[in-house]
Amino acid sequence: MTNYEELSGDSRAWVFQANKELSEQEQKLISAELNAFVDTWLSHGSLLKAHFKLLHNRFIVFFVDEEGDRMCGRAVDNSVRFVKELETKYKLILLDRNMMAYIDNKGNVQGCKLDELNQLIEEGKISPETKVFNNLVQNKTEFDTKWTVPISESWHQNYIMHNH
Repeated sequence: MTNYEELSGDSRAWVFQANKELSEQEQKLISAELNAFVDTWLSHGSLLKAHFKLLHNRFIVFFVDEEGDRMCGRAVDNSVRFVKELETKYKLILLDRNMMAYIDNKGNVQGCKLDELNQLIEEGKISPETKVFNNLVQNKTEFDTKWTVPISESWHQNYIMHNH
């Protein structure tokens, strides 16, 4: 696996959010599988300059430095197939783009569905200042600078009725 610091800022990023917090045991097992996958991930027959992070007991993030050579479709397909295998093996949901996460008042990461945002505002559990995770970041630079942002500065605000 390539060191994170060695990846260029425009390295592609993919964020997968689990529908639940992973136990310590699940994290150990999944990390070992992620390591094995990244260490053998090929594009155009060559090993990719890739890295992964398992964060907040909930997020799997892949990074790939394409170094001027676009990743082949098969390499992308292999990563999606691998993520689907993790879903099945660990009874997780990782590919649901309606899932989102935020940091609650106590500093804990909470998951919810996009359509639950208005209810969470009504209940006072989130506010415009609440930090949310932008799982749509495209590259390492965006991940480093814009992965967690206040909901008021995020695309998530589009899911909130604006009478709050």
